[in-house]
Amino acid sequence: MPYPENALDLLTPYFPVFSTAPASTNVFDPSVSAILGGSNPVLLPDEGWPRCGSCEDNILIPYIQINFRQKVGVEAEPGHTILLQVFICAEDDCADCFGARLFGAFDNAFLVRVIEVTVESANTAAVEETRAGLAADRFFIPQRVISGWTPGNPEMLHEAVNNEIEYDDPQYLEHAPAPGLKLLGFPVQGKYYSSIIERCPKSVRPEQASEHDVRCLLQLGTDCDIEDGPGVYATGNTWIEQCTVHPDVLSMTIGGDW
Repeated sequence: MPYPENALDLLTPYFPVFSTAPASTNVFDPSVSAILGGSNPVLLPDEGWPRCGSCEDNILIPYIQINFRQKVGVEAEPGHTILLQVFICAEDDCADCFGARLFGAFDNAFLVRVIEVTVESANTAAVEETRAGLAADRFFIPQRVISGWTPGNPEMLHEAVNNEIEYDDPQYLEHAPAPGLKLLGFPVQGKYYSSIIERCPKSVRPEQASEHDVRCLLQLGTDCDIEDGPGVYATGNTWIEQCTVHPDVLSMTIGGDW
C-alpha cells in the first residue's frame, strides 16, 4: 500500500448515520444512502446471485451497498444509479472463509465492485428465486439503513506504518485513524497487510503519473469486539482501496499486527 507524500497529511473520514426508523429499506430510495447487511442485493440484468469460488458454491452475502449520489470518482448516466457493493462468504456469522481467503490474498471469497444500474433493470427475480431456495436460518448480517455520512475528526497515516511520528505523540493521538465503518480517511492498518492488488495494473498518461496512487475508499469496520455483533465483525481490519486515476479498480485489503 503506497504511503502519502507527506506522512503527516490529514484526511477527513466520513462516518455512517444510521436511521432508527427508516422510511425505506430500498437502496434506490432518496432517503437511503446505504444498506448495511440484509438479504436484498441489487443484481445486474441476467445476473445470478454471486457465489463463493472456494467453498461448495456457497452464496456471497451482502456486506454493504452504497448509493453514490455524490461524485466519488464516478458519475452515473441520466436515470442510472451507481452502487458500491461488497459481498462476502459467510455461511455462518463467523465468515471464516472470507477471512482466510483474504488473508491468503485470494479473491474468490468476496466481491467488491461498482455497478451502474436502473431500478427497472435490476434483476429482482434472481434474488427472490435464490432466497426461496435457502434454509430458513440462513445467516445474513442484520440489516441497517444508513441515511447519510457525517465528517469526522481528520486523520493521519496509521502509526504502524508512519515513520514521521511516534504513536504516543500528542499530534498523532489527536489524529489517529478511527476504527469502524467509514468512507475515506486512513485505515487502521497495522504492521502487516495482505492486499489483492498491490498497485493498479492499468497504464496512465505521463501527466497522470504523479497522481497514480490508491486511497482508502471504505473501511468495513471488521475489527470490533465480537460482543458488538456477529462474528463477521471481528474478522480483522479490512478496507477497500481505490485507484485515484481509475476509480473502477478496487482492491480488498486486510491489515493487523499478526
